Amino acid sequence: MNTIFISGASRGIGLELCKQLLNRDERVFAGCRDPANAKNLITLSSQYSNLEIVELDVNDENSVYNCFKQLNLKEQGIDKLYNNAGIIDWSNLLEVTEDSFSKVLQTNLLGALLVLRHALPCLGRSASPWVYNMSSRLGSVELRGNTHLGGAIAYQCSKAGLNMLTKQASIDLGPKGIKVVSITPGWVRTDMGGADAKYNVSESVTNILRVTDHLNLGHNGCFLAEDGTEIPW
Repeated sequence: MNTIFISGASRGIGLELCKQLLNRDERVFAGCRDPANAKNLITLSSQYSNLEIVELDVNDENSVYNCFKQLNLKEQGIDKLYNNAGIIDWSNLLEVTEDSFSKVLQTNLLGALLVLRHALPCLGRSASPWVYNMSSRLGSVELRGNTHLGGAIAYQCSKAGLNMLTKQASIDLGPKGIKVVSITPGWVRTDMGGADAKYNVSESVTNILRVTDHLNLGHNGCFLAEDGTEIPW
């Protein structure tokens, strides 16, 4: 049994990760901003004894600190961390507001950094710790202009930054045995992805787990698609 931590676990991809991993009998810590009102997670917790809901607001460093402080007091290890919490604004370069741009970067990039940094003691207790930063093809600098994808300038910048965080963290944490990758769930029919997306949530998470199940040390620091192929930075 692996011990897994998922941020942004109350809906969408995070919630489906919880469901599929619980069905595998993994132990899951589900991080969300408001556990008392996370109805779907509460329902799951009544069905699975291997699920623990924890309060985690990635936009508040005190919340992140307190979340992992509680785990550290129990000397809890984490084998796999899904850095999943994220938001989107579809506004383009000319339309996005300063406030929205800042909020997207705060959640998608700084939030991921805070979770990773405060999770390090727990990851250090695992024999083979992995961090999966949930990225997007929209974060690929090389793909800009070569595909139909566009708009969402704040989101694009946040995911490009997240990819740099992945690469540098893989270098800095490699000597500690902690492996870090960026992985995209593909275009998914969620509140963020919209109704026209390619995958439903279950298909996307099945693909993600198929990839993460078969990673090895050589994948440390890579940017991977939902089918396991590498995406250019």
